[in-house]
Amino acid sequence: MKAILNPFRYGRAVSGDQYYDRLAVGESLYRTIAGGAANVVLYAPRRYGKTSLVKNVIDKWSEDGFTCLYFDMMKMDSVERFCEKYAAAVYAAEKGVDRVVRTFGELLSRLRPKFTVGEDGSPSIELDVASRKFTPSDLEDILNLPEKVAKGERTFVVVFDEFQEIAGLSQSLPMEGVFRGCIQHHESVRYVFLGSKTHLLKRMFSEHSRPFYNSARIMHLEKPPEDESRKFVTDRFSSAGVRIGAEEVDKVLSLSQNIPYFIQALSSEVFESVIARGGRSVRPDDILAAADSLTEMKREQYETVVGELSSAQRSLLSALAASPTNRFDEAYRRKYGIGPSSTVHGALEKLVDKGHVEKTAHGYFVGDPFFARYLTALPYEIVTGK
Repeated sequence: MKAILNPFRYGRAVSGDQYYDRLAVGESLYRTIAGGAANVVLYAPRRYGKTSLVKNVIDKWSEDGFTCLYFDMMKMDSVERFCEKYAAAVYAAEKGVDRVVRTFGELLSRLRPKFTVGEDGSPSIELDVASRKFTPSDLEDILNLPEKVAKGERTFVVVFDEFQEIAGLSQSLPMEGVFRGCIQHHESVRYVFLGSKTHLLKRMFSEHSRPFYNSARIMHLEKPPEDESRKFVTDRFSSAGVRIGAEEVDKVLSLSQNIPYFIQALSSEVFESVIARGGRSVRPDDILAAADSLTEMKREQYETVVGELSSAQRSLLSALAASPTNRFDEAYRRKYGIGPSSTVHGALEKLVDKGHVEKTAHGYFVGDPFFARYLTALPYEIVTGK
């Protein structure tokens, strides 16, 4: 018997039929960068689909002839590692041609570049990062590579994901200042800065005292329109021969808070349960069971998170899981027993920094709806004998 392919994907960037939302934002991002009007900052809470959006737009820029480079700053743990991997990325984008080898050799002579070929046959580069102390000039040489390689003859588009992480790469180098000092002089390179730690990225680009102040157009990615989400869920189930009614679709959106990642995760689990029982239509109990299943899958992770919180942070997190808010007035604090205002705001700052709580124009909320479900579940169960 041939297996029925699950029509939902999550845990990685999606494209094609799996990608459906943010068409207006994607078009605005495409036009801003393609037209050279400005560099762009795009921020949103985690799981909102920033990476999927940008990777779909990257395909359009590439079709226009731009050389596009996507770089994930979350994987960098030091300035030395960043420099080596960024140089390798630019080198690989140029496919290691002889002209580029000579250019890199001249530009990075102090770092003694060694040109190699990866296991998959792709060109790579290694730098002498262990035997010397990195200086701002070394970092400048690395950051200027795309501009020097382009030589005004073509255009690079560089996307830095989780860009706010540069602040923690070095205690001795003024990372933001060096980045800004280089980027502002680049004419053949356009930049997109992504971030899910929205409070950190917004400060970086909006505070007068920071080097990146007023240096890029700021764009905010909201949740997708609910009508687009409804159509997506309905169409994806239908494509696999499974019917889902309007009320059931609304239940999926409600439990997932209309967040793209969680829509896909919950819908995927619902689909699997329907197929497992040999069904061809979604029932309300399928959705609740799937939500419980997803919550249970991550129980150990959730328990670890809660166990590492202070009592004040734990109380506030549970309150926000039950009732997201933008106002921590006396009535709210009394209802949930979360202590005085000073304690609440101290705990809130920690929870936001740790990424457990997100903030939008509508208020503070627990970013993972299934974590919120775990937090609001009854802390007991009753077992009776037969």
